[in-house]
Amino acid sequence: MCKVFYNLLAGFCMGLAEITPGISGATIAGIFNVYKDFLASLSSFNPQLFKKGFRQFIANLNLSFLAPLLIGMLVAIVLAANVINYLIVGFLYELKVFLSLLMVFAVVKNLFFDHEFKKIKNFFFSFLIGILVASFVAFTLVTLDFSNSFLLIVAGFLGFSAFIMPGISGSLVFLILGAYQLIILAIVALDILALLPVLLGMLLSFLLLPKAIVERFEENSERTIMFFSGLIFGSIPAVWLHLHA
Repeated sequence: MCKVFYNLLAGFCMGLAEITPGISGATIAGIFNVYKDFLASLSSFNPQLFKKGFRQFIANLNLSFLAPLLIGMLVAIVLAANVINYLIVGFLYELKVFLSLLMVFAVVKNLFFDHEFKKIKNFFFSFLIGILVASFVAFTLVTLDFSNSFLLIVAGFLGFSAFIMPGISGSLVFLILGAYQLIILAIVALDILALLPVLLGMLLSFLLLPKAIVERFEENSERTIMFFSGLIFGSIPAVWLHLHA
């Protein structure tokens, strides 16, 4: 029972982090020491196991661990979306300042507290590339029309891909693309139909990418973290461009 509650709490904190641009849900999972188990559960998903029976499928997926984690995340995301929507309506300027400062803090933490200065210099080019990519996307896609379901599928795909990697959140990707507020409003309204394309994109990423992404991340972790830090810093203009009352 204590383990279930612990996983619920871990999932809740991951959900809060994941819906806040600049905070990584995967990093929170690492703090709670559930990241490896979470990743292993996602990576072990194999529809072929249905042929061996439902029990074998469930056992392989480790649902006793995954279910409370996902429930905690879902509850946190729904609750936090309502709070964020309230702040957008009544305290937009303060919210933008808070998110901007939070993102600066995340970058400073990545650069100066989590890594040695020598490593920062070695991979500073990756940091600059991240800034340029985020800034370019934020400024050029400011008028992107997300009434197009395909674009929402792409956003969901990229968002979930970011979610499973430490150092970046799916909500940051949504913010850069300009889909963040739209998704927040859909969650608040529990508009499943509006969320379906995003969920489909997430499902595609879940089925195709977890192992490949993590293997790539582990091969180039320092360079990747620096790139993500650049993305976070370069996304600050997106907070001011894409959030509207």
